[in-house]
Amino acid sequence: MAQQGFDLNAILKQAQALQQSFEANKARLKQETATAQVGGGVVSATVDGEKVVKAIKISPDLLKDVEVSVIEDLVVSAVNAANAEMDKKINANMASFAGNALGGLGGNFGNLGNMGDLIGKFLGGGAPKA
Repeated sequence: MAQQGFDLNAILKQAQALQQSFEANKARLKQETATAQVGGGVVSATVDGEKVVKAIKISPDLLKDVEVSVIEDLVVSAVNAANAEMDKKINANMASFAGNALGGLGGNFGNLGNMGDLIGKFLGGGAPKA
């Protein structure tokens, strides 16, 4: 039985489409925001998908009889918490993107079976030994 090959042009087209999809996904993520509140909601921070601080809100009640260092600490905490929320959004988005995008590549590899086999074929041998 003749061994079935794979269509390199189809793989390259899929890689190009994947790159375009990745760039579009990255652009969408830049538009995302994450907001976190600390100190019982007296300070909040909002960051965008590039983790640039877009807003800081401080309750006027906090400004009464509170040392500046307390406010500074709360602002830092709020920014860090907002960045952590954005990290969660980015990780979830990228995991979903990778699953959707990479899951569709399997059909063009013919009977190679897995990426180890593909690498082995390019290197002139079989699949790498475990």
